[in-house]
Amino acid sequence: MTMFRLAGLLGLFSLLVGCSGGPVIAPVKGKITYMGKIIDQGIIMFLPEQGPAATANIEKDGTYILTTSRKNDGAVVGKHKVTIQATKVSGGSFETPKSIEEENQQSRSNKILVAGKVTWLVPEKYSMDKSSTLTADVKNQPNIIDFDIKD
Repeated sequence: MTMFRLAGLLGLFSLLVGCSGGPVIAPVKGKITYMGKIIDQGIIMFLPEQGPAATANIEKDGTYILTTSRKNDGAVVGKHKVTIQATKVSGGSFETPKSIEEENQQSRSNKILVAGKVTWLVPEKYSMDKSSTLTADVKNQPNIIDFDIKD
């Protein structure tokens, strides 16, 4: 067997082995706004038709960089359903019980937790895959996918 044939067979073998390593993942980053306002916190998730999901924290400037298996590696190439969960919680506190019933339910610290108010920065329907209408098509190249939500 000649040296060229051996090199060609080794190249073909490494190509075949490399192709079976799992789904193709491409870099994805973007920016999220709602009604023209930057969304400065939350989580975005890309759910592919097949393969593992990709997630990212939404940064203070509204940007995100997706991760599937390695930090900032991106998302599976193909069509995705997209969810965005962005909330702000305010006003939670500990208070002294006002009645014997409240006292019976209190913790050892003689205070009870009063839940804060949850404000959705992006409408709640976008936080669940069953109700979100957001989609994305990830190409086998670096992707910039922005979401400017209007409703």
